[in-house]
Amino acid sequence: MEHTKIKEITNAEGLSSSELKALSKLWNGKKEQLRDSDEYNLFLKKMQREWAIETGIIERLYTWDRGITESLIEHGIDAAQISHTSGINRKDADNISNIIQDQQQAIEGLFDFVKGNQPFSEHFIRSMHEKFVAHQDTVEAQTPKGEIITVPLLKGAYKKHPNNPKKSDGKIHLYCPPEFVIDEMERLITLYDKYNELKIAPEVLSAWLHHRFTQIHPFQDGNGRIARAIATLVFLKAGLFPLVIRESDRETYLNALEKADNDDISDLVKLFAKRQRDCILSALSTQQQVEKSGFAEQIFSNGLKLLQAKHSKKKAEIIQVYALADALQNTLIQKLKEYGQTFSEGLEHNNHKHGAVASESKNNDEEKNYYFRNEIIKIAKKHDYYADTKHYKSWSRLIINTDSIFEIIFSIHGVGHSDNGVMAISGFTFEKNMSEDKIPSAINIKSAQQDVFVFNYLEKEKEVMERFGEWFKESFVIALAEWQQTIA
Repeated sequence: MEHTKIKEITNAEGLSSSELKALSKLWNGKKEQLRDSDEYNLFLKKMQREWAIETGIIERLYTWDRGITESLIEHGIDAAQISHTSGINRKDADNISNIIQDQQQAIEGLFDFVKGNQPFSEHFIRSMHEKFVAHQDTVEAQTPKGEIITVPLLKGAYKKHPNNPKKSDGKIHLYCPPEFVIDEMERLITLYDKYNELKIAPEVLSAWLHHRFTQIHPFQDGNGRIARAIATLVFLKAGLFPLVIRESDRETYLNALEKADNDDISDLVKLFAKRQRDCILSALSTQQQVEKSGFAEQIFSNGLKLLQAKHSKKKAEIIQVYALADALQNTLIQKLKEYGQTFSEGLEHNNHKHGAVASESKNNDEEKNYYFRNEIIKIAKKHDYYADTKHYKSWSRLIINTDSIFEIIFSIHGVGHSDNGVMAISGFTFEKNMSEDKIPSAINIKSAQQDVFVFNYLEKEKEVMERFGEWFKESFVIALAEWQQTIA
């Protein structure tokens, strides 16, 4: 089997994420006021640390649980802390600390590169490789006889020998032969420049660039880290965030890369878009904190009258998201009523007391406003965001009554601490349990989605509805699987 030369992007428009496009537009309109704030600079610093740590974990340069990573993100990269929290001996901890700090310098260099508006080139990629492997002097290699040996690592220079790994099924994965690396890298840079001029969506361009670079695999070692770095570069140039691929993403990430080997980068695009979406939502929370802390200063500098006029205009734009929420609520209850009728007809054949019924609560119905508040907050925490039920809260549910009572709920609410035009739909399930006092309570509360459904006021209703249709199908299947577990 021959090495496959890198291919151009096909169907770039069809691969792009309308959700990320709208969120990016929203974020780019807000970030200017954050540039010089301490809160935002700390947010970026922590994100750089996370990137530096996780890019090495993905490569198995070191391994530990998420708690240690979070501690290092919060307090900084320190060999003594690595040794203390992970149980790694101090000498190895020093080496790991050096590797992570090299990786942190590399990500900081990417930010400087974007500020300087320098051209993307082979020279830049090779110099970045030197930074990544500054404290790595050797690498394992395989002889023609299959023996594993340790050889010196070429820093900032392309490979001299093949580096084709053996897959779990025993087959050899072929990367670009050393003699063709320069030609393929030149082609990669040329195509990148072309796509950059065409303004292809960053999640598509970054996924393509990442995968095509890994196809070439131009260095002895460090190719994965470089691939994630140049993919990050695409997002930074678009005004977005570093591409952090966490250990929890590893299986999805590797499967997406394998699918991309068969000329389908769609899963890689989806993963990259999801990680950026999560970063934007986190950044919006930071933006809201800065707004609160600087509110008085804004009033004095801009004038109360001007600020109020600007706020009123922006408010009128933002509340358009509520019309989207109402449309989604109507779609939700319609779907659940249809399923309820189908289930009831099927369940009645087994027992006339069995059945399913759908119900709803429209936006902040005073009579039912407190329903599911604790459950909504619990699920939001699980998915790392703040659920705002003050400005908008609707829910739809399907109650399935068999030998026990099982409920499937979908809630629509805001994201973040202020009325910012970003909203979410979360799904969850639970069983009803009767106490000795005959008071029903919810038990076994489970999330009914891989990710919450996020939308904002800059998106078109048609695009939101299309995304929602796919999300609802997946989430409802998860919910039904939980129900099946209760009757198994």
